Amino acid sequence: MSGEILRKDDGFVSTIIFNRQKKKNALNKEALFCFGDIIKDIEKEKKTRVIVLRGAGVKVFSSGVDLSDGAKEFNKTIEGLSYSIDSLKECSLPVISMIYGYAIGAGLDFSVISDFRIAADNAFFGAPLVKLGRTYYYSAIERLTKLVGLAVSKEILLTGKMISASQALEKGLVHNIVSCDDLEDQVYKLAKEIAEEAAPIAVSVTKKTIKKLFEDSRISPDLEKELHAMVEQVNRSQDAKEGICAKMEKRKPVFTGR
Repeated sequence: MSGEILRKDDGFVSTIIFNRQKKKNALNKEALFCFGDIIKDIEKEKKTRVIVLRGAGVKVFSSGVDLSDGAKEFNKTIEGLSYSIDSLKECSLPVISMIYGYAIGAGLDFSVISDFRIAADNAFFGAPLVKLGRTYYYSAIERLTKLVGLAVSKEILLTGKMISASQALEKGLVHNIVSCDDLEDQVYKLAKEIAEEAAPIAVSVTKKTIKKLFEDSRISPDLEKELHAMVEQVNRSQDAKEGICAKMEKRKPVFTGR
């Protein structure tokens, strides 16, 4: 898996790079587990104070999960996705997403989980799973809705349409947009400001406090079980199989509601 998820350290700032440009920085099972491992390693080392996430190149942040391994590897891929998301959610360090180009599906969720989202003016955001006969996982829906509100979440998730960087700024999805040429400078300026001017223990505890007060899910076990069953029903449907097949075959899907 070496080379597909890169880590670069510069002082107190560590950058994690989704380095799968031929796959539009979509992550397969190995890349997802590697991503989660790197986050955990960074925390254990206690040297880094800020993490920056980005995709390789300037065209795509991440197009989400790579399902090209097929149905046999699907469960392991989803396990890797859960592992990487949990690692990112539980990270006590500030995380900044540097977003060039497309942030789609899990790529959108990675950015939503991040503490800061700074986007280039070529950025686009979306989770077009309904166009694949699938549904965004309920925890990702919850995170997105808490960030941008119910109306905007419905607009993004029920239509499956992409929204531009300027629309994302207007809807509260990103903190700032800058030109492609300026994005890297702006992100690392913020990262170094936090890493060098703020006390790391105070930053960590503040992040944990905000998480416990406003971000941690409080849904009941019964509701969680119900939501999980609903998602599984959709994502194992004939329409879901048709959506993935159509995407792989580069054709328009024919959904039957089954």
